[in-house]
Amino acid sequence: MNDTPSFQSDNLQRFIFDNAPIRGEWVHLQDSWQQILTRREYPAAIQKILGEMMAAAALLAATVKIEGRLVLQIKSTGPVRLMMVECTSNNTLRAFAQWDGEVAEDATLAEDATLAEVAGEGSLAITIEVEGAKQPYQGVVSLQGDSIASVLETYFQQSEQLATKIWLAASDNAVAGLFIQQLPSGDQSKEEDEEHWSRMSQLAATVTSSELLDLGVGTLLHRLFHEEECRLLLATELSFACSCSRERVAETITLLGEQDALDLLEEKGHIEVACEFCNEHYHFDKVDVQQIFSKSISTEEASSTLH
Repeated sequence: MNDTPSFQSDNLQRFIFDNAPIRGEWVHLQDSWQQILTRREYPAAIQKILGEMMAAAALLAATVKIEGRLVLQIKSTGPVRLMMVECTSNNTLRAFAQWDGEVAEDATLAEDATLAEVAGEGSLAITIEVEGAKQPYQGVVSLQGDSIASVLETYFQQSEQLATKIWLAASDNAVAGLFIQQLPSGDQSKEEDEEHWSRMSQLAATVTSSELLDLGVGTLLHRLFHEEECRLLLATELSFACSCSRERVAETITLLGEQDALDLLEEKGHIEVACEFCNEHYHFDKVDVQQIFSKSISTEEASSTLH
């Protein structure tokens, strides 16, 4: 379990234990995290939790192995109204947060603020959208706990009934996470399984935030599990990407209706739409809006002539 000569970030590494029914994942994101931070300035407390959510989304997406996307979303009554992270089966990530007021000036919301201090009361939704499926799967858990990790551990215990431990870390430079989960085993007794799980989870619990952020997967796993039969599987490269486009924004404008769009043009002189995820701004003038609705009418007419 040695690291490569140059430490590789923005990847997820799966691992298993040959001597125990336990699987694990490690993720480290640097460039993709910087892509998030360069698009919007977040108060320190919000940035920390959003980073932990980003690492968590990558870890959870790797467990479901679907064609589609996994979304983590917090809605709350606290200073932060909404936090959302998306991880797709194309191994891309994007994230954003919305908040009220001058959070950065609130002394109680320092960099080490707990989830409860930042979000207040609310819920964390895990949505899995599979390509071709009629309805997405969604699991919801209340924000009871001091961290994203503890809330997700509760979710797994309640919905999946699988013993799961998660450690997350975020800094200005990178985000990282470690995940281990007990698997069903028919080869060993329940007592042996529990003994393995107790030992592995105690070893993993010694990990520090600095180790997660600064060490490569080989060094980290050797430090934690050097007496265990831990085997690395193939790594997955991850990157930032946003699926917004001028065409998709144009489709959104059609939902306003032509008259409301024209009224907005009359008032503002143009229509400006910003993507919450990547903060890309799209501008539409009167000619653009007329073209949008002329295309929409042409499409409707073409559809009505089909037999």
